[in-house]
Amino acid sequence: GGTIEQNGMIHNPIIYLILMAGGYETFMRLYDPVGHAPTANYYRISSGKRTLITGGYFGLVGALFVAMAWNRQYMVPPERLKTKRVLLERLE
Repeated sequence: GGTIEQNGMIHNPIIYLILMAGGYETFMRLYDPVGHAPTANYYRISSGKRTLITGGYFGLVGALFVAMAWNRQYMVPPERLKTKRVLLERLE
């Protein structure tokens, strides 16, 4: 994330908040590991819940792939957009 910020590729200010929060959390985990360690119950998860969470993540990835494929049919190449813009300017 820091490399993207350094190269000026970020144009949304919310990303800076996310980077700062992630940097703070990383700093606290390195320099205060006792205060930011996960509780013992964090790792005590039944295999059924673990399977359900894994299935949810795979479902999310599948839904994103379906949405990307559905969106692809509506994509227009830049050349076509330029042609359409030129034609509209000529009509005005």
